[in-house]
Amino acid sequence: MKIDEKILSIPPFISTSWKNIQTLSADYQNNQSILLIELKNGRIISIPNLKGEEITEIFDFHEKTLHKEETSKKNQPSPFLPPPGLGIPLKIGPEGIENMGSMMQHNPSQSNAPDLPPEILEKIAQIVKVIGPVDPQELPKPEPHCNCMHCQFAKAIQKAMGATDISDNTIEEEVSDEDLKFRDWNVEEIDDKLYKVSNPLDPNEEYKVFLGTPLGCTCGKKNCEHIKAVLDT
Repeated sequence: MKIDEKILSIPPFISTSWKNIQTLSADYQNNQSILLIELKNGRIISIPNLKGEEITEIFDFHEKTLHKEETSKKNQPSPFLPPPGLGIPLKIGPEGIENMGSMMQHNPSQSNAPDLPPEILEKIAQIVKVIGPVDPQELPKPEPHCNCMHCQFAKAIQKAMGATDISDNTIEEEVSDEDLKFRDWNVEEIDDKLYKVSNPLDPNEEYKVFLGTPLGCTCGKKNCEHIKAVLDT
C-alpha cells in the first residue's frame, strides 16, 4: 500500500490519483471494517481487512488534498477581472476614469508595441460604460501616433465614453509651420562633421553620423537612412 498527497495505491483494489476520488466512507460488516471509495465516475471500490490506523491515514491524506484543492480555487483570478499585470484600480465616477488612465505612464520607447488583445480592451470599455458619463476633460489622453499600453488603454476609454476625433489621436493645439514639416529623424550637429541623429518618437534610439573620411554611422550600415537624414539637412 502506498499513500501520499498525490496518489492512493492499495493493490489489488485500487491505484489512482486523489483527483479521481470523490468521497471516502467506512462501513463495518461481518466483524470487520470496510473502506468505501467513491470515484468521480460513480464507481464504488470496497476494500476490506484494513487496520484502523491505515483507514485513519487514508482519511488524513484525503482531507489534505481537499484542503489544498480549495486553497487553489480561492487563489485563482476571477474570470471577470483582467489578467495579472493589467489590474485596474477601479473607483466609481470621474476619479475612477482618472485612475484607470494613470495606472501606467506613457512610454515612448514602446510606441510601436503590438496591439493588446481585443478582449482586454473590450473589458476596459465595459467597465467604463458601467461608470457612466463623465466630463471629456477627465478622460486620459493618448499621445499621437503612440501604441504603448497606456495609450492603447486611453484610446479604449475615450472610445467607450464616446469621445470624438480619437481615430488618429489628434489633440487640438497651436502648431507652427516648422512643426508641420514631417521629420523621421532629429539631426543635431555636435562637432565638426559629426552629427547626432535621434528618433523623435523614441529618445533612446540615437546614432552618430560622421560626414568626413571615412563616411559612416554608428548603426554599422552603409548608406543608411541616418546618413541620408543628415545629408538632407
